[in-house]
Amino acid sequence: SNVSRVTGEHLNITCHYNSDLKNKIKFFCKGSDPSLCESSGIKASSETNSTGRFSLRDDESAGVFTVTITDLTLEDSGIYWCGAGETGQKNKWISVTDLNINNVLASETTEILTFTGYEGGKVEIRCPYESGYEEQNKYLCRGECSVLNKDIPVESGSPAKDRRFSLTDDRTTHIFTVTITDLRTEDQGKYWCGVRTGRGKLDKYTEINLEIKPGKSEYSV
Repeated sequence: SNVSRVTGEHLNITCHYNSDLKNKIKFFCKGSDPSLCESSGIKASSETNSTGRFSLRDDESAGVFTVTITDLTLEDSGIYWCGAGETGQKNKWISVTDLNINNVLASETTEILTFTGYEGGKVEIRCPYESGYEEQNKYLCRGECSVLNKDIPVESGSPAKDRRFSLTDDRTTHIFTVTITDLRTEDQGKYWCGVRTGRGKLDKYTEINLEIKPGKSEYSV
């Protein structure tokens, strides 16, 4: 499931399980890889009941346990797994939640970068990023770009999935540029400049709006 909340709120996540897991310990933890999530990053389980802002309540008669997260922060964004099992053994993962936390004040003042291109021409999308991420992979993501379902036509360090897309990274100015050629009307829409931050961590994003106009120009920025 995909869940969006804002900072400062609290959230209840329900995890349904089958009757054969009724007497098993229930787990809730964070991480993009469930095998790593199993050994680290556990936020709460029916053994500990609560860990900081995370608490777990198990209703065995209904076959569901509920995890409550209080005072949400931006760092709470990410992938969470509901599971059941025994301590020291491999857990059975029963559901996954893609949690996105937004800062209301930031979202109201953050400017969306807009680029304009022309049918048949090309456009250069310039994506600034913070110092310290020079060695990390950069990519352009198309559409909503959820954690579990990314449409990435081009990423540094690997061949482009769409040959019309190319990416260059200027590590001195901290700007990577995505060039799209042979523009089409269906290319119009929302994109995200993405920077990989490391395994199990949330990537850095900048929202992009691409407009495609009739006619042809060599390129537009």
